Amino acid sequence: MMAANASSRMADQETVADGLPAPADLRRAEPQRGMALLTWDPACRRSVSMARELGVPLQTIHYLWYRRPWVAPLKYALQTVATLRWLHSNRPGLVVVQSPPPFAAWVVWLYCRLSSASFVIDAHTGLFLEPKWRAFLPLSRLLMRSAALTLVTNEALRVRVQAWGANAFVLPDPLPDLVQSDDRFPLDPTHFNVAAVFSFYEDEPVEEVLSVRHLPPDMRVYVTGDSTRVPERLRRRLSPQVTLTGFLPRARFDSLILSCDAVVVLCTRPHTLLCGAYESVAAGKPLLTSHSDAMRAYFRGGTLFTDNSTLGIESGLADLYQRRAALEAEMRDARRRLRAGWRRTCVQFLIELERLGISSDDLPRLV
Repeated sequence: MMAANASSRMADQETVADGLPAPADLRRAEPQRGMALLTWDPACRRSVSMARELGVPLQTIHYLWYRRPWVAPLKYALQTVATLRWLHSNRPGLVVVQSPPPFAAWVVWLYCRLSSASFVIDAHTGLFLEPKWRAFLPLSRLLMRSAALTLVTNEALRVRVQAWGANAFVLPDPLPDLVQSDDRFPLDPTHFNVAAVFSFYEDEPVEEVLSVRHLPPDMRVYVTGDSTRVPERLRRRLSPQVTLTGFLPRARFDSLILSCDAVVVLCTRPHTLLCGAYESVAAGKPLLTSHSDAMRAYFRGGTLFTDNSTLGIESGLADLYQRRAALEAEMRDARRRLRAGWRRTCVQFLIELERLGISSDDLPRLV
């Protein structure tokens, strides 16, 4: 068994799963004040970026394997104990907790019930749309009604949460901080190199992107993610211009995004703002992404849209190749606009929390 614990650069906290404070201990523990972000997702770039921009600690609590449903009952039990122990030791006055899984929000709700702390739910799109969380939507509704506020990434989800009788606020992801390290991804600079950001998850057009064949001769497409999930029949049909990179460590992944000429990130699910798209903007790279109202509303400039079919992806890649210089210039402008816009929205988020009764002692000061 292996336990993983990652923190942002703002805090380096250790989580230990042995020992659980009794409810009476939690009641006696008055909050020390301040905001903390908490997630059970070890790969959540949104939480890392938000903690960096807000200047508050991020606590990531995760055990065993990632995205392996058969270990979920055990890992959630371990993470519940570790979360309560961390909350009892640190006693934040305001906790921003990622959901899914909704059980992380339930643990934070319990802590807040037994203390005078408050909490905000950072509700990701999968909570509303992924089939595995559908049975837990009643729990999510109850938790959102108890939270001071629920963060969502787009207007459609804000309307849905408010229809449940909860307070909601739209806060997209901040642009991530990509770092070029010595662990460089090997790219041939004589080619037009495209990074296709994939996780081989249920909401991605995997077969369609791996079936592309009609590409500009000097284009190379590097498809990231755990390629052990790719069926053999698709591997046999891969174009020689398409490479499966396998899962890349963060440093090498960042290197690929920073060094490539363009980024592709696709999704079949509505109301989803894709992490790979934020990474493309942060790197200033032209983007090809799926047509959806949410994506079109947020990613304007330097971005082309496709219908997720193989033909549409091939056409989009060809268009990306032909218009690369103009799209690069547009993306640089988009990067400046989105960074400034996120900052303004974040200020409004903090003002809304104060309006809802959150103590100013618990809120960060943006500089």
